[in-house]
Amino acid sequence: MALTIVDGPTIKLGESLSDGIDCSAGTIVRITVPQEYTPANLTFQVSSNGDLYNDLFNSDGSEVTCVAKPNTGIIIGEHWARSIAFIKLRSGTRDHPVKQSKDDCKFAIAVETGDAPAAASSSKRKE
Repeated sequence: MALTIVDGPTIKLGESLSDGIDCSAGTIVRITVPQEYTPANLTFQVSSNGDLYNDLFNSDGSEVTCVAKPNTGIIIGEHWARSIAFIKLRSGTRDHPVKQSKDDCKFAIAVETGDAPAAASSSKRKE
C-alpha cells in the first residue's frame, strides 16, 4: 500500500466549514491539523460526486466526530473512512460550529491507495 497526501482542505478565517476535496483514490488514514487551528472537535460532510454534501453520521445516529488539536496528526482507523469519496471538514459540530479565529487553516489528508511500491528484488545465496 502507498500513501498519497492530499493538500487541503482549507477552513477559511471566520468560517467553520472547509472546501471539499477528492479522496476517492483510496482510504483516509490520517488528517494533519495545522498549528493555526482554533481548537474544536472535527466533524465531516461527505459527497459521492463532489457536488452535494451531507453531514456524516454513524448507523447509531451519532455525528462522526474526531478530537482535533492544533499542530497534530489524527490517525483514522474507523470503518467510515472507507466510505468517503469527497469530504469537507467542519470545526465543531453541525449544531455548534466553531469559527476559525486565527487564520485560514489548511489541513492535509493522507489517503492509502491500493498501489504497492515496487518491491526491491533480493536474492539469497545458499551457503
